[in-house]
Amino acid sequence: MPPMRRFLSRFPVACAAALFAQAVLGQSTSAHRNSIVAEVNEKIITRQMVAEAMRDEEGHLRRQYARQPRLLGQKYTQLQVDTLEKLIRRELMLREYQEKGFKLPEAIIEQRIQEEIRVVAGNRATLIKTLQASNMTYEEFARIQREKIIQMVMVNQFVSKANIVISPRQIEQHYVANKDAFRAGVETRLRIIFLDAKKHGGAKGTRKLADEIHTLLLSGESFARVASIYSDQNRASGGLRPDWIKQGDLAPELDRVAFALGQGQFSPVVELPHGCFLLRCEEVSQAKLLSLAEVRDQIEQTLLEAEQQARQDKWFEQLKRKSHIQRFSF
Repeated sequence: MPPMRRFLSRFPVACAAALFAQAVLGQSTSAHRNSIVAEVNEKIITRQMVAEAMRDEEGHLRRQYARQPRLLGQKYTQLQVDTLEKLIRRELMLREYQEKGFKLPEAIIEQRIQEEIRVVAGNRATLIKTLQASNMTYEEFARIQREKIIQMVMVNQFVSKANIVISPRQIEQHYVANKDAFRAGVETRLRIIFLDAKKHGGAKGTRKLADEIHTLLLSGESFARVASIYSDQNRASGGLRPDWIKQGDLAPELDRVAFALGQGQFSPVVELPHGCFLLRCEEVSQAKLLSLAEVRDQIEQTLLEAEQQARQDKWFEQLKRKSHIQRFSF
């Protein structure tokens, strides 16, 4: 048989095999997505439900740890576990709501749903279009909002802050045990030489110039004078930033370098996608311990929230003990 005829004779079989494999893969993907990860009494929680509930936080994690894949994997796994726990707790609260015979007036629930619509989309018509783009019906949206309202009411009913009292002694003990947490952060005054990559021939040309400037500084040349000649920012002030800088004010790569410098020290070249930086520490303001009076309200709020969380955890453990809960691997 000629080669072309042999190929054509096999083509339908090959196509059928490929289509079968694709169908199996699609079924496998769908089955994986809808696989059960937990049972709570007669309710099930699927992998897809967990994925949808953690979508926003997952996006934040992926942006935050884009350059740290191992840490991203760890954070993602923990987010899955935490999200599943939230969904289990939701089912427990809804079950308790039914068993206790609670009944919120539908008018109140509908009012809260309408308020949420105004916040999310402005009006119902716009909301429905947004929901359609996400393959969600208005009925599903309303159900989710209704369940959120019930959860809020149940937590306020059984785990209220109203009867939690934090004594002055508790506040003082927390202050003494956590003094480092109540220090005003270290601040620094910086001179910065910034070379904009767009103005110096791209990354390679900018780095070359930055290295030459660094060599010039090592030879003893004044940082302020060099900044007044070369820097693309704050040239008139010799690169001096007008404000005191706190930790977290700068990009993480610059922040680490800036707060490792002692007074009078300057940094090696710090290369970022948009340009190169050299930093010099002009002055450092050391951390100051805030007084108990300054942080008393903050400590009281922290202790209130901790006690409420402890009571909430205890309440959920009680609900779990009278429920059937089974978890499966992701």
